[in-house]
Amino acid sequence: MIRQPIPFNTLPPGDTLDETLEGLGMKQTELAKRTGLSTKTISRIITGHEVISQETALALEKVLKVPAHFWINLEARYREALAREQEAAGNSKHEEWVAIFPYAKMAGLGLVPSTRKIGEKVRHLVNYFAVRDPDQWEKVYPVMKLGLSYRKSPKVGEKMGTLSAWLRAGEIAAEQTETREFSAELFASNLAKIRELTLRDTAEFVPRVQELCAEAGVVYCLVPELPGLGISGVMRWYRGRPMIQQTLRFKTADSFWFTFLHEARHVLQERKKSIFLEGQFAEQEDLVREADADKFARDQLIPQNAWDEFLSGVPKPGIAAIRKFADDQGLHPGIVVGRLFREKRLEYGHPCRSLQCRLEWVEKGRHHDKMKM
Repeated sequence: MIRQPIPFNTLPPGDTLDETLEGLGMKQTELAKRTGLSTKTISRIITGHEVISQETALALEKVLKVPAHFWINLEARYREALAREQEAAGNSKHEEWVAIFPYAKMAGLGLVPSTRKIGEKVRHLVNYFAVRDPDQWEKVYPVMKLGLSYRKSPKVGEKMGTLSAWLRAGEIAAEQTETREFSAELFASNLAKIRELTLRDTAEFVPRVQELCAEAGVVYCLVPELPGLGISGVMRWYRGRPMIQQTLRFKTADSFWFTFLHEARHVLQERKKSIFLEGQFAEQEDLVREADADKFARDQLIPQNAWDEFLSGVPKPGIAAIRKFADDQGLHPGIVVGRLFREKRLEYGHPCRSLQCRLEWVEKGRHHDKMKM
């Protein structure tokens, strides 16, 4: 008798039916007569070539005194196991698709289970992306670059696998985050409260930023950057809510806060289907929105009139002057130092660099502040 291979330790229903008949001393021909099924149908069920339907299960219940739900459940588990076995066999063909993802790094961050087998990697990746198969991923995720506004380096466009993996981490975080209905007015108001957090340790300010964003209907999440991606932050609308997703790319407080406020401005622009791609694909309106976001971030941290007045008094400020100005503005001095460096007012080797603070990930999804106040 030819049997189907037994996948995932799930027995074919036919094996159980054959053993039941043997235990009763009943032949297949007798079962056929008693159930009204053909001998061929009984044989095909036993060899795994015929599905036990609900009608057949009811007939078997009456003749064999084994509940119909037993046969139905046995059949369902077996067919599911067969489908998974066939899927796993097909997964091994997607080696090139798997290669576009930094799988080992993703596993290190706990995004996917660790494995070296291609078939298992495919299975874990499609589960992570919540798609049926690699073909569906191609339909869903490469187009995610449409509708995004993010601070990135030009090489991002070459790493759609890595980008989609990082963005998916944000999606998962958003799905687990409760927010109120979006209010641009409340979000703008809460940004003033968020600015006050620049003097606090990360253990305090990160939860508070998330809370103030959620209060205004905005999702906020921190996700470690994946290798070579070159992204500081992104703003996108996901399932009807604006979401700011951020990394610690440059690991300094000034960069962190500038990036956050830059993306916050994109939220307030309310361009739900906007797109910004750096380089030759950028449209003029995109560049205008980016310039607006940059100006907004600068002015939110340090108003331009205060900055001009500060520099007019001390064009080449030292540590003491920077500390005093930062104190007057209610900011960490590292933010002032960062702007001085970006505007090339001071060389990077200047002693005031000691005022900058470093942000580091200490474990997946968490970080701490190594700054000395």
